[in-house]
Amino acid sequence: MKKKEETSLQKVLIASGMLVLSIPSVSVAAYLYEKSFREIFILMMIVIACFGMTIFSFFQSNLFASLHYDNGGHLLRFAMMFLMGVAAACLLPMLPNAGWALPALALALTLFSNTVTGLNAYAGLVSVCAYFASADILTLLLYLLVGVLFAVLFERLDDDYRTGTPLAAAMTIYIVELAAKVVFESHGALNTDALVMPVMNVFVTFILMLIVLRFYCAVVIDKEKGKYLHINDQEYDLLAKYKEEDKQTYYNAIHTAYFAEKTARMLHMDVDVAKNGGYYHRIIVLECRKQEKSLEEICKNNKFPPEAVRLLQEYTYKSQPIKMRETVAVYLADCVVSSIMYLISKSEGKPADMDYGKIATAIIHRKIESKVLDNSDISLADLGGIEKIYTGEKLYYDFLRGE
Repeated sequence: MKKKEETSLQKVLIASGMLVLSIPSVSVAAYLYEKSFREIFILMMIVIACFGMTIFSFFQSNLFASLHYDNGGHLLRFAMMFLMGVAAACLLPMLPNAGWALPALALALTLFSNTVTGLNAYAGLVSVCAYFASADILTLLLYLLVGVLFAVLFERLDDDYRTGTPLAAAMTIYIVELAAKVVFESHGALNTDALVMPVMNVFVTFILMLIVLRFYCAVVIDKEKGKYLHINDQEYDLLAKYKEEDKQTYYNAIHTAYFAEKTARMLHMDVDVAKNGGYYHRIIVLECRKQEKSLEEICKNNKFPPEAVRLLQEYTYKSQPIKMRETVAVYLADCVVSSIMYLISKSEGKPADMDYGKIATAIIHRKIESKVLDNSDISLADLGGIEKIYTGEKLYYDFLRGE
């Protein structure tokens, strides 16, 4: 059964629960670590500010749609990771600081929110842990900066969920940092006992990272791909009904999706998002008029993922500039397909004499010169690649002529 997005009231309750459980836990731990009343009071002031900022950052990021994937509708996932982090920050000081498997926490907090929110929470938790253990500043910096590295390396996972390279890079750097710390603290006189805890730390951190990534894949990546697999099917109701009701719109959708998908695949964009935009960039407008509903309502009814909704908003709303590279791919594909289909319909028997590659290139150049893409994330190299895709296409233009 798919998890439904949380309501605003549920999010407020979850956020309140985070504070109610975490702040007293830290204060009790401070008492058990024999901190003075004055130290506990100052610590509580800092912790309240830090944890409060974490919650504020989550809600603000949600408001501006800057959370990763669908995290805006699932605060509970982040709250679970945060509370486990609080427990780790309170318990790990009982171990030597070479055994703190904290960087995996930075990865989990970032994946289930965004980089700013995750690192804000991680900084507070690792500082609490270092304070309880009376660790030196270099130990604090080691775990803080390595956590930042872990968060940044896995900030955005690609469509194929390739984690091998960032995982290898993160663990290599972590091993080097821990080794340097052990050598420094032992003044070069290494022994077996000094290596036991760091080796266990590396092993546990690696296992925890695999668990976090597997869990993230199960609840986020696979779920998103499942949604796209459903709505990007040509037999999906919203798309299939136009095959009977409006063939021109239907064929425009099919052809636009083809070029948008090909562009996204060649230029390493999000293929599912681009294909979805190709199918529904016009259909969604027609549905808004027919059903007298907003774009967002129709997307929600059809369970469109957040990135797909964002693309359609950028494409449809003139007041919202095109930003996403995938939106550019759909926009140029639609312009080329619409123009070529129009020319074919008006060609009166000699469509084969047209050089469709040159036509496509001219259309792309005209759209670039119109400055409609100036605010987008598309690069000059990407635009050059897009032009090559359309000039190099031969067989599909023959298919267009056959429509």
